[in-house]
Amino acid sequence: MRIIYFTTACEKEDYIAFCRSWTLSLNTTIQRLHNRLIRALALTHEVDVISVRPFSKKHCDLKRLRASTTQEGKITWHYLEIKRNRILRFMSAKRQADKLIKKMNQKDCIILTDTLNPYLLNSSTSLAKKYHLPIIGVCNNTPSGINNTGKSYTMFLLSMADDLSGYITLTSGLNELFNQHNRANMTLEGVLENKYKEHDVSEYGRYIFYNGNLETKFGIYDLINAFNELHDPDLKLVITGYHEDKKKLEKAIQDNDKIINLGMVDIDLVLSLENGSIANISPRPYSEDFDRYLIPNHVVDYLGSKSLTVSVKNSKLQPSFAEGAIWVDSSEKEDLVDGIQKALNMGPNERAQTIKKANMEANKQYSMGVVNRKLIFFLKQFLKQRD
Repeated sequence: MRIIYFTTACEKEDYIAFCRSWTLSLNTTIQRLHNRLIRALALTHEVDVISVRPFSKKHCDLKRLRASTTQEGKITWHYLEIKRNRILRFMSAKRQADKLIKKMNQKDCIILTDTLNPYLLNSSTSLAKKYHLPIIGVCNNTPSGINNTGKSYTMFLLSMADDLSGYITLTSGLNELFNQHNRANMTLEGVLENKYKEHDVSEYGRYIFYNGNLETKFGIYDLINAFNELHDPDLKLVITGYHEDKKKLEKAIQDNDKIINLGMVDIDLVLSLENGSIANISPRPYSEDFDRYLIPNHVVDYLGSKSLTVSVKNSKLQPSFAEGAIWVDSSEKEDLVDGIQKALNMGPNERAQTIKKANMEANKQYSMGVVNRKLIFFLKQFLKQRD
């Protein structure tokens, strides 16, 4: 079985270099998930990645993105040339992808594709139809969860997703949303990183840590308000993430030198900060829609780290990690303060046992080796049923 993977993600080091050319922070969640899924598949199978990198004349310093190819073990990263003109950009990308697939050995070949970029989804589904290849959509968010989109965007994307042969989703709710005809599907909440370069984070001293989306609706300001209530002179709050409103965040932090906003940093530093913290915090507010459709995937990383996890309740993760994390009912200031205080007050033995339980369960469900076996079994069964 050979896998073709359509995505906006890049090889890890390429992505770090690419981000330096942007004046705003890219969505690292998309990069992290697809990069890890690709590497998980490549533990046992050849993967050709067709990468349509994001581009903006306004926010990207590069004049153009040239085509190139990079080899990473069993992975071949095919970076398409991205033109500055928006219309020509996607027409050209589709033609380039067509030429690549035409040259490939298509025997026992299957396509996987990101489902949140309409141009990418259009290219992957139309080429799958042209070459009579099965195509599986990877769904990690709802179309309405994408910033600056409306109902027409959602309906357009879902209609294109109808052309998919099957679905890999982070939640059963996403499967219900995308998979209207009950086609082949599997649910996978996340993937743990299996290798990274350790950074020295001792300069931050004793701290709690948040990584993720820095928009208001994801709870960052609730966390800042809760932290200001702790009155612990030696404790810091370290923040990393993307989609920040810089002025609003600076105003919320003000002159509090115990709150350190690092903005968007590379994943190796994020993982190092997770491992060096007193506790890793997920303040994402609870709502039925959030709980039904989304997995706070940084929480999966938290649970696999060397530190405690404090998180607002989540119906998908909580049953498996009831004793491996501190769960709070809401992102209200009082609940977050209570959860953080429990982490700070936990004795060394209880702390070690809680972290151990989280690590064991996280690796049991989300390690790259486990994810590889789940994905390959699903894909082989899918292909077998089509024969």
